[in-house]
Formats: sequence, C-alpha cells, structure tokens
Amino acid sequence: MIAAALCLGTPPDTTSAAGASAARMFPAAGAYATQGASTIISDDGRLQVSWIGSQVFPWEGGIPTRWQVDVIYHNTSDHVLYLTCKGWDTGKVREYISRGGRNIGHVEAEHDLCSDHPDWNANLSPNHRLVLSWAVFHNVPRIGDQVSLQWGTYGTSKALDPFGH
Repeated sequence: MIAAALCLGTPPDTTSAAGASAARMFPAAGAYATQGASTIISDDGRLQVSWIGSQVFPWEGGIPTRWQVDVIYHNTSDHVLYLTCKGWDTGKVREYISRGGRNIGHVEAEHDLCSDHPDWNANLSPNHRLVLSWAVFHNVPRIGDQVSLQWGTYGTSKALDPFGH
C-alpha cells in the first residue's frame, strides 16, 4: 500500500505570474497515491478492480497536459480468472470531474493498456493481484478537484482528490 503522495518531478517555473498561478492550481509532475489507499471501482465477489494511483506527466508549456491512472485487478475467488482486452472499449474509460461541488464534465481516456495492446490476455491466479492496467487522459484535474474514474463496464469509483490534497 502506498501511504503518501510522492512527487518525483520538478515544479513549474514560478518566476512568472502565470507560472506561479499554474503552480497553485495544478499538481506537480510525479506519482500520487489515491488518498493513501486503493479505491474500489468494482467488486463482484470474484474480481475486485481498484484505482491505486496516478501520475502527472512533465508539464508542457507551463501547465500539465497529461496524467495517467493506474488500476489493479485482484482475483478474490478460488478459481483462475481470464483477463483479456478483446471487446474492451477505451471510450468507456472516463474521468468525471467536479469542482466546488459542481459537476464540470467528463473526459474520455486518450489511450489505455488495451488500445495500445489489443491482443493482451492474462490468467489471474486465485487470490492474486495484477498491477498493470492504466489509462492516459489529455487533461489534468486541478488541485482540489474531485474525480470519479469509470473503468469500462466494471463501474465507477467514488469521487476523490487524486492528488491527495
């Protein structure tokens, strides 16, 4: 379990007024835990799907433009489960953003594991966790925004601040 946000990147140039303003509104480039623990997206008694962390990519042009969410699959059954990208719809991977208690919309993933590797398959052993799924979005929520992650047809997470502020 990741216990705290880890900032691995460098902060933006804050010598200009625009840079200082962006630095207060957006998270620094780096890796972040989802508020100290994984957040369950779906749990059907056999397979638990959880959002475990996020990564903000290095800033471009004075603001962050891309971020990645990381998802773990946990086989909670006593049978082998088969995971595949066949039939996966990247268009159903979305982030829903609210700011100040007001829904401001959703953004579909730019790409994910399955769009980049459509022939991917894996067997998931009983009581085994597989950390490998991810999606990249061409926007970065602001610090303090609440985000819900829809993971295909599995479901949607509770809303949280993905950067742990």
